Amino acid sequence: MVKNSMANVQARREKVLVVVDQAESVAVEELARQFDVSITTLRRDLKALSDMGQVKWHHGLVEKAKLPTTANHTSRSGIELLKDTIAETVPGYIVKNSTLFVNSSSLCWRAINQLATMPLTIITNNIRATECVRHPETSIILTGGEIRYPKESLVGTVAIQILETMQSDFTLIGCDGISEGGGVTTQNIFEAQVNTTMIARTKQKVICVADYRKVGVTSNYHVADLTAVDVLITDNFANEKTVRELRRHGIDVVQVVN
Repeated sequence: MVKNSMANVQARREKVLVVVDQAESVAVEELARQFDVSITTLRRDLKALSDMGQVKWHHGLVEKAKLPTTANHTSRSGIELLKDTIAETVPGYIVKNSTLFVNSSSLCWRAINQLATMPLTIITNNIRATECVRHPETSIILTGGEIRYPKESLVGTVAIQILETMQSDFTLIGCDGISEGGGVTTQNIFEAQVNTTMIARTKQKVICVADYRKVGVTSNYHVADLTAVDVLITDNFANEKTVRELRRHGIDVVQVVN
């Protein structure tokens, strides 16, 4: 089966970062030869990576971007900053005192911390949610179930049975892929079952969060059709064609700018 073309582009860009990270500088022509792509294609990759602050590209040479430092720590990577910006946008789509299903994605974990500004009932299969900052009137309920490592997510029959006794006003869900052809997908079959149940038990809105690497990608296991998603919060590096397709399916696609 031929891999999704956007997934191939993203995988190549990740490999470019690895090569650049291992060398002080690399010629654009050398990278094009190494990855067997045209100079035009490679320049398109470098433009995206440069816009994200991950490489410096000038005079035909590519270098690793030097992250500024503060007195206490080195600045976070471009991807981490993008995830934080996406997470910071989530509270604008949630109503205080509502009930919220949250799945075990790392992006959703970041969003729980951002939701500390309002009282909520958060029902989640992410064990690490108990470590999050939260409003003093917020309740966090773990689904129970089998613990899957390394993500420390709760899955299996027990988790699904508990979710089936509940309903949420909103569901906040991360994924490994969202595309016109595949809908919402994930790499883990056990998590797919939990995510599907959360979405099915939602009364108001399903909010999907995904950085640009997941948009236009179809992963292994189907979670939901696009018709089940009301809002997608992503970043301005997401594939433009896919964003247009998702909007045609009625999804409110919000692209944050880092």
